[in-house]
Amino acid sequence: MLRNWLRNSILFCAILGNLSGLSQQLDTLTTFEVTEVLSDLKTFSKIELTIDSSSSNSLDQLLAGTPIYLKDYGQGQLATLSIRGNGASQTQVFWNGFKMNSPTLGQTDLSLIPVFFLTEASVNYSGGSSAKGSGGIGGSVNLGNRLVWKKGFHANAGVKFASFSNSTSRIQMSFGQKNVFQQIKVLSKKGENNFSFTDLSKIEKPTVYQQNNGINQLGAQYELGVKLNKKNLIQGTVLMFNSFREIPPIIGAISNRETQQDNSIKSFLSWKSFQKNFSSDLRLSYFNEKLNYTDSVSSIFSKSIIHSYQAQLRNKFKLFKAIDLETSLGNALYKAHSTGFLKEKTRNEASVYVKISETLPKLYYEVFARQELIDSALSPLTFGGGFEFLPFKKKKVSFTGNIASVYRVPTLNDLYWANGGNELLLPEKGWNSELTIGYKPIKDISKEWNISVSGFYNQTDNWIQWVPTSTGIWSPRNVKEIRNLGADFTVEYSYRKEGFGLDIIGFYSYTNSRNIVFVNSQTELENKIPIYIPTHKATILFRAEYKKITVSYNQMYNGRVFLDESNSAYMPHYFPANLAVTYSILIKEHTLRLTARINNLYNEPFQVVANRPIAGRNYLLDISFFL
Repeated sequence: MLRNWLRNSILFCAILGNLSGLSQQLDTLTTFEVTEVLSDLKTFSKIELTIDSSSSNSLDQLLAGTPIYLKDYGQGQLATLSIRGNGASQTQVFWNGFKMNSPTLGQTDLSLIPVFFLTEASVNYSGGSSAKGSGGIGGSVNLGNRLVWKKGFHANAGVKFASFSNSTSRIQMSFGQKNVFQQIKVLSKKGENNFSFTDLSKIEKPTVYQQNNGINQLGAQYELGVKLNKKNLIQGTVLMFNSFREIPPIIGAISNRETQQDNSIKSFLSWKSFQKNFSSDLRLSYFNEKLNYTDSVSSIFSKSIIHSYQAQLRNKFKLFKAIDLETSLGNALYKAHSTGFLKEKTRNEASVYVKISETLPKLYYEVFARQELIDSALSPLTFGGGFEFLPFKKKKVSFTGNIASVYRVPTLNDLYWANGGNELLLPEKGWNSELTIGYKPIKDISKEWNISVSGFYNQTDNWIQWVPTSTGIWSPRNVKEIRNLGADFTVEYSYRKEGFGLDIIGFYSYTNSRNIVFVNSQTELENKIPIYIPTHKATILFRAEYKKITVSYNQMYNGRVFLDESNSAYMPHYFPANLAVTYSILIKEHTLRLTARINNLYNEPFQVVANRPIAGRNYLLDISFFL
């Protein structure tokens, strides 16, 4: 199978390699520019996340302040995303353009991704994820390691102390020359997470402490950049991350002392070539991921090992001096060993992607199509397009719209799990649409506004869900059809004058998600809201800066979510807040930065997932030193 993957990858690369050779006869640029060859779909909604290269937070903590629903199982535990009424497995996560979602579980644990190892991150809604791969029916999270080329030696180190015996240490060192750049990062994190909460399962409602909730993580990343000349760049990254965590019991249960070990190696190598009217990017990656779950009381010892080999060739060039054409050929081979499989399972995914776009005086448009071959079967063709119309010059009022088809194939667990797998499953498929009106006046010297309202509609058929069978065994089935419609509202205000800065960012999201059709004529469940999908979600951020001090306040609101398909039980709404103060001290040419933060400022008792308590008010102090 590996031989087939290499053969297919070389074949795909050779096809566009011929185009590359022809295009390299064009005049070259006089300066070197490092840009991404494959761009995002511009007409699809997107959230750019602000990355702090010295942060010790995990990705779920970064995403908590966005309008996207974060399903959090507790401090240091599993965290996943739900975008516009869709599930965690319908959110794709890409690392430098390569799929991170487990081919067995179908999702990514965001708590296992330290922000410290990233330089950029964004969230694409629905069809906007199609630029990098299939499966993102709800959307995608895109993570990157773009080289920040600095000459000479640079370093920073930090330590964070937090409540519940949590501590994090990190160090980053880089050395850049004219044509070579190297960077290494190391992070270590430990914590007991033995916070107190009210045990609502007992009549007297006593205050108890969380049990078996410790965490121990260690990660290191090495990055290398080599400029071959003014038009060619080699970039490579290797990330190793080990995580050991205890899994606490639900409220009212006795701990089985469950643990989970996650060890991973992620690597990629990229060769970018930039010409005047043509650019290309050849990428190769290898992932090795191991998961070991242990519940010795119940005699459950589950292990899985996944090897992922991925290759991509991306090209971008001009047609008729006005039209941008982007293409991508890819091949991915997944090999999975698991105690849940009778033997090793493999999957090969080959893909072809094409995007055409053009910028006119008042109009931008783009259309795309993606075709994949899963093993020996053609997947449903995904396609779509969008536009952005700017009718005025003095005030930037924009109208943006898009429509796209989407699909997701069943995971290896869905198909082949020894005790319940279903090889007759159909892929989930559907379509989505969106219309956005934006208002952004011409930038003032001291202030700037940005307001946008988006309406969306998406529908998914053949929704896959694990359900109990007549024999009592749980098995995946294509059980229903889902319809999601709603609106997002965003307002941003920025003010700068005489050393003072103020930023106000507000988000509100309304999602009307409904089960339209259920199999087996379960009409009583139709028109109900799916579980763990909030109708209302809002957040607002205030950030003020004056000279060396920055104060930020974040207030979130999450509406109630239902816990069963009949909508008879629900989790109430919650609205936690966080407060942080940062002070920077200049020491000669170096900077010492102190950050104090209070999480859950008002000590609100709440749960995101039923019977999984969230910590009350807690504190942290972060000390960073930059050479």
